[in-house]
Amino acid sequence: MEYLNTTIKKYLDDLASNLPAPGGGSAAALVSSSGVSCLLMVANFTVGKKGYESVQEEIKDIIVELSKNKTELEKYIEKDVEVYNEVVAAFKLPKTTPVEIETRDKKIQEATKNAAYVAFELMKISHQCLFFAEKLLEIGNKNLVTDIACGVLFLSTGIFAAKYNVLINLKSVKDTYFTQEMKKEVRKIVTDTKIVSKKVLQKIQI
Repeated sequence: MEYLNTTIKKYLDDLASNLPAPGGGSAAALVSSSGVSCLLMVANFTVGKKGYESVQEEIKDIIVELSKNKTELEKYIEKDVEVYNEVVAAFKLPKTTPVEIETRDKKIQEATKNAAYVAFELMKISHQCLFFAEKLLEIGNKNLVTDIACGVLFLSTGIFAAKYNVLINLKSVKDTYFTQEMKKEVRKIVTDTKIVSKKVLQKIQI
C-alpha cells in the first residue's frame, strides 16, 4: 500500500484497524509532514505580499529548503511501514537448526537496526524543519502566526513520537556502540526540540 497515493480517510482507517501497519511510527511521519506543511504555508503566503518586499529572497530560500524536507518526511509515512514489516518477517524466520537460529538472529539485528535508523532519520529531518519556525515568525506573514505554532507543535510531536520508535527498536539491537551513540543523538535532538519549540511558542502572543 502506497499511502501517499491514497485518501486520508483510507490511511486513518488502516491506522485505526487491527492491521499490523501503519502504526505510530508512520503516524509520526504524517504529523511531522503536516508540521512542515504549515510552515511552508506561512512562507508561501509571504511571497509577493505587500510589506514583505525586503524578505522575498530569504523567504524563497526557506521555501526551497522546507519543500525538500517535506518531500523527505512524506517518504517516512511509507518507510516506517516497510521497516516494521521487515522486523516482523525477521522474527518469523525458522529457528530449528543452529544455522537457522544464526540466520534469524542476523536478520533480526539488521531489521531492528534499520527500523531504529529510519525513526532516527525522521527525528533529524523534523528537527531541521524546526529551525525555520523562528525565522518565519520574524519575517513571515504576521497573519499566520498560529500556523507557525501548529507547525512547531506538529514537528515537536513527530520528533517525540519517533523517539519511542527508536528506543523500542534499540532494545533488540546487540551492537552496544550503535545503541549508545544513537541514544546520545536522540537525547540531543529531544533537548534541543524542547528549547526551540518553547522559545518560538513563547513569542506567539495572542
